[in-house]
Amino acid sequence: MPTDINMRLDFLSTSGEPLSFTDCVTRDPDSSAEGKENLAREMFAELRKAISFVGHMEALPSTDDLTHSISFTKRPSDPMAFIDLFNVPALWLEIGNTFTDLRYVLAQAKAYKELEPPDTTPLSDSLCAYLHFEKMYRLNLAVFQLVKMQDLVLRLLQETFSGKLISVDYDDDDWERDLRLRDIKTGLKTLADNGKLSDLDYQAILAALACPAKSSHRQTVVRYRNRLAHGIRPSVDYPELYTNIEDRRGEVIRDASGIEKGRTYGIRGGSIEPEFLFGELYTALADYMGRVAEMLKGLKLVPRLS
Repeated sequence: MPTDINMRLDFLSTSGEPLSFTDCVTRDPDSSAEGKENLAREMFAELRKAISFVGHMEALPSTDDLTHSISFTKRPSDPMAFIDLFNVPALWLEIGNTFTDLRYVLAQAKAYKELEPPDTTPLSDSLCAYLHFEKMYRLNLAVFQLVKMQDLVLRLLQETFSGKLISVDYDDDDWERDLRLRDIKTGLKTLADNGKLSDLDYQAILAALACPAKSSHRQTVVRYRNRLAHGIRPSVDYPELYTNIEDRRGEVIRDASGIEKGRTYGIRGGSIEPEFLFGELYTALADYMGRVAEMLKGLKLVPRLS
C-alpha cells in the first residue's frame, strides 16, 4: 500500500506574519514503523543542518570578488595574447567558484558532525550513520576542491603568459598534467631574468605562491589527501566502519651488532582508534584554506594577473 508523507514548515516570528509551507511525497511500497522513524529523524536533522551550516560557512576564510579586475594591463604583442583576454577572466571565475564550493561543502560537513547524537556510533544508531556518511562525503569533496586550487592557479599563470610560461604539448589532451609548480617557478624566473617580467611582479607572485606552504597544518592536509586519493581510505572518528589492511613491513629483529636477522608479523585485526578525528581535519583544512585565500588575494593584486 502506498503511503503519503506530508511535511509542513511553520515560520513563527514576532516581527511579522506567520508563514507556512507544505509538501507531500507518496512512497510505494510502504515502509516499516522503524523506517518511518529513521526518515523522520533524518529530515529533522537536515532542517537543523540547513540552518546551522550558514554560520559555519561565514566563519571560514573567504576571498574578495576574484572576477573583478583591479586594473587594465596591456597584453604583450604576442600572436596568441588575444586568447589571454578570454582565458584569464575565465580562470579567475573558475577559481572563485571552486573556492565558494569548498566553503559550502566544508561548512556542511561541520554542521553534520555537530548533529551526531552523543554516546552513539554508526553501528548503534541509524541517524549517527546517516550523519557520518553525509559528513564524510562533503569533507572529502572539500579536500579535493582544496587541492584543486593549486592546479587552477598554475593554469591561470600559464594562460596569463599567453600559454608559453612553460612548454607543453597542446595537442595532448592531458597537457594540464604537465603544469607543475617547480616548472612554473622556473618559467617565471626565466621571464624575470630576460626582463619580460618586472622584479616587483616576480617577487609578488612568488610570495603569493608560498602562502599555502606556511600553514602549520599542511602536512595533515597532504597526508589525508594522499591516503584518500591513492590508498585505502583512512578511518575518521569511527574505525569500525573502515577497511583494515595489515602491515607487510613487520617489525625488524636485529642481533647484538644491529644486523637485521628477521622480522615478526602480527595480525592486528583492526584498530580501536581512528587515524583521524573530524575536528582535527576540519581545523587543518580551515587553516590551509586561509593560506590559499591569502595566495589568491596576493595574485589578484598583481596587475599582470588580474
